[in-house]
Amino acid sequence: MTKKTNLSKATDIVEVQVEKRTPKKEIIQMLVDELQVSRSNAFVYFTKASKALGISIKQDRSTVVRSSRAKNPVTETSPAKAAVKVAEVDAVIAKLKASGATVASPFAGLSA
Repeated sequence: MTKKTNLSKATDIVEVQVEKRTPKKEIIQMLVDELQVSRSNAFVYFTKASKALGISIKQDRSTVVRSSRAKNPVTETSPAKAAVKVAEVDAVIAKLKASGATVASPFAGLSA
């Protein structure tokens, strides 16, 4: 049995309500009621759900309008870029250690 996360619930709610052209304000209130979160957290869930659905929501006289797909979908960092970033962080840590600072690598517990 899998537990349904608040984000997946929010995504389902936003998808259905966007199709019904429900005003954004009402969708956020639905998220507050359904997820039992604060208004600010409901807005965060609304934003993340919109991104997960690949839609951009605009408010036009209290009506939610579905626009074109998002231009830049979120993608995972490639292993090559990740290796470069790790090397940069390691270089900074090495410089700090050379200056006499006591620093532990944030990557010490990770496997390569």
